[in-house]
Amino acid sequence: MKINPFRRQKTFVPASAFTLIELLVVLAIIGILASLLLPALARTKSKAHNIVCVNQLRQLGMAVRMFADDNDQHMPTAELLPSMPADPAKPLPRIATVLGPQLGKTEGSTNNAQVFRCPGDRTDRFAQEGSSYEWNATLNGHRIDETRSQDMRVIMIGIVNGEEVSHTDETKQLRFPPVTTPLLLDYEDFHPRPPKPGKNVVFMDGHVNALNIDELINSGQ
Repeated sequence: MKINPFRRQKTFVPASAFTLIELLVVLAIIGILASLLLPALARTKSKAHNIVCVNQLRQLGMAVRMFADDNDQHMPTAELLPSMPADPAKPLPRIATVLGPQLGKTEGSTNNAQVFRCPGDRTDRFAQEGSSYEWNATLNGHRIDETRSQDMRVIMIGIVNGEEVSHTDETKQLRFPPVTTPLLLDYEDFHPRPPKPGKNVVFMDGHVNALNIDELINSGQ
């Protein structure tokens, strides 16, 4: 049998593999990309939480107005801090309990309890108080169209080491401008935005915004 000297022989070349250095370079690149993406993902998640919070507060503001419509224009009466009632002998209900019936009437409401749970609540306020949102107990029983309270006698006594050092006895009014009077707001800074507080607020006129301490002080609250 003759062998053709010009016939090509089949050869097998082993597949190339990553060297250790190449593998380390790839891992380093992945690490760099992850470090660039993670902050962006965190910001996106934070913005999503804030959007949910704002929508829920807007819904709660609607529920307060519905409550007033059903109760001769009077707003709810509820505890500021249900876990520590102002009068333990006669605790007031939670705002979540008071507004439950009205939330069932609001458009798009599917789970009344979850409306009170801010997705940024990392301090278990919802578990402790039944709500991530603090009710402005100053408004207990007031009319929703009331912009100024009746005259109130305010007595302030300063005592140092058991002795009275100052005494004031004044008649004042509380102001309730709808644009700057909060109905409910985040218990804690669930939405960090330093140096300002990271709280959202629904106001008496129905709009929702970030908490502005200076604005509240200037309005007389």
